Amino acid sequence: MPATPTAAAVLLATADDLLTDSPDGDGPLTPAGRDRGAAYALRIALEAAVDAALTAEEAELGGLRSMRAKLLCLHHYAGPARARRAHALWNRLSAACKYHHDELGPTHTQVRTWHAAVDSLVAELCGPAANIESP
Repeated sequence: MPATPTAAAVLLATADDLLTDSPDGDGPLTPAGRDRGAAYALRIALEAAVDAALTAEEAELGGLRSMRAKLLCLHHYAGPARARRAHALWNRLSAACKYHHDELGPTHTQVRTWHAAVDSLVAELCGPAANIESP
């Protein structure tokens, strides 16, 4: 199922909801769990935006399953600067999503910063005036 820009927008809103403090405490979710959950939503939003950008180019890249391969292709279709930003963000978010008992999870400030960066990149890749470079 190809991703759509609206999928990225929904995931960004989900991440924002997780990062917003709620007065009722959200039940079993801890602040660290909310931050890690927001990181997951941001990573998937970024993946949806990359999928949408590659689909918009009709590059027949639907067979690619690896995000690393898609990010390499993005270098050609969206330009090197955007591709580098997307790759760096995806790597940071992937590391933040993994739980290791001997490492601290991402901080709220880190996830907020990543949210702004992903939001900007999603707008560039999926926006109506996306300036995707042609091959």
